[in-house]
Amino acid sequence: MFNKSIDDIAWMARPYAPRSPARMKKRLRKKKRHGEFAEWGRHLIATRKTRENGEPFLDAFLTEAIEAHGCFFGGLIVDNKIKGVVELGRKSNDPDAKYAEITAWLDSRPDVQDWKSGPLFDLWHEDIEVITDGDEQEHG
Repeated sequence: MFNKSIDDIAWMARPYAPRSPARMKKRLRKKKRHGEFAEWGRHLIATRKTRENGEPFLDAFLTEAIEAHGCFFGGLIVDNKIKGVVELGRKSNDPDAKYAEITAWLDSRPDVQDWKSGPLFDLWHEDIEVITDGDEQEHG
């Protein structure tokens, strides 16, 4: 008659969520950047001690700190501040280690007064938490 075990029918008791990353096939998770294909980033503000020579500093920041670690940066330089989002890649690429290298580069620069960092977030599916004066991590 009915030869199914409780384990065979347990999946029917779970609520159906067709678009959850757990139920997506690998091809769709990759296409929609879910699960292991999510891309992570952090908001960054770096303050320099001077307003002069902003372009050479930005060029060095992009080549030595960002591109050297396989990251991307979207932002701008205004007066003595660099503001933007650092794209750190997927979780399998160890985004925390990459970000530690970038911030170590900022700490090693004598012309950087301090830097502020936001939390790690999913670049495609989460809203950015813009850092303000009251809730950032400050170093320098």
